Amino acid sequence: MAGRLLILGTGGHGRAVADLARACGFLVAGFTDRSSSAAGPGARVLGTDAELAALIRAHQIDGVVVGVGNTALVRRAQLYDLLVGAGVTRPALVHPRAVASPSSAVGAGSVVFAGSVLGSEARIGVNAVLYSGGLVEHECVIGDHAYLSPGVVLSGQVTVEAGAFLGAGAVVLPGLRIGTGAVVAAGAVVTADVPAGQTVMGVPARGIRREGSG
Repeated sequence: MAGRLLILGTGGHGRAVADLARACGFLVAGFTDRSSSAAGPGARVLGTDAELAALIRAHQIDGVVVGVGNTALVRRAQLYDLLVGAGVTRPALVHPRAVASPSSAVGAGSVVFAGSVLGSEARIGVNAVLYSGGLVEHECVIGDHAYLSPGVVLSGQVTVEAGAFLGAGAVVLPGLRIGTGAVVAAGAVVTADVPAGQTVMGVPARGIRREGSG
């Protein structure tokens, strides 16, 4: 047994992280949320996020992972920073049925789900998400707090900067860069760099035209 784990967030993503943690050998002691009454189905809420330090002591917690999903990416980063400030252990979770090159690396607090592949020298930063069936090829770099939905394909030497979000089935061609906080819609095929903060969609991916622009 790898230890007792606490998960921040009781939504669908938090419960998926709990299943992943169990597959990695952890005992999931429970969850926290903004409110102790916010439990999702089957989630044992031990207390609120604000009670984190006391809960770690009371329940003999060995590690904490952020389980807030893609609807609150800013909050994911804030919660992770809270854990860093508290000096809490933040284990990386890599599913036994993921395939990771020996030369790849996964940062603290990041989660890699079943069926994902990490190629040679691929790098994942802290508190990032690589969902089921994701393909991160050789020398790709995924920044802190980035979120890759199921089935995302990153061809070789792609860089995904901090806090970016890639929707299900998105494909990024080799050597491209997805900027900080950018959003790539589900099913998009990215054929050019995406600037920081921009949202793109389609095949090939294009920026969303804002009403009244140009």
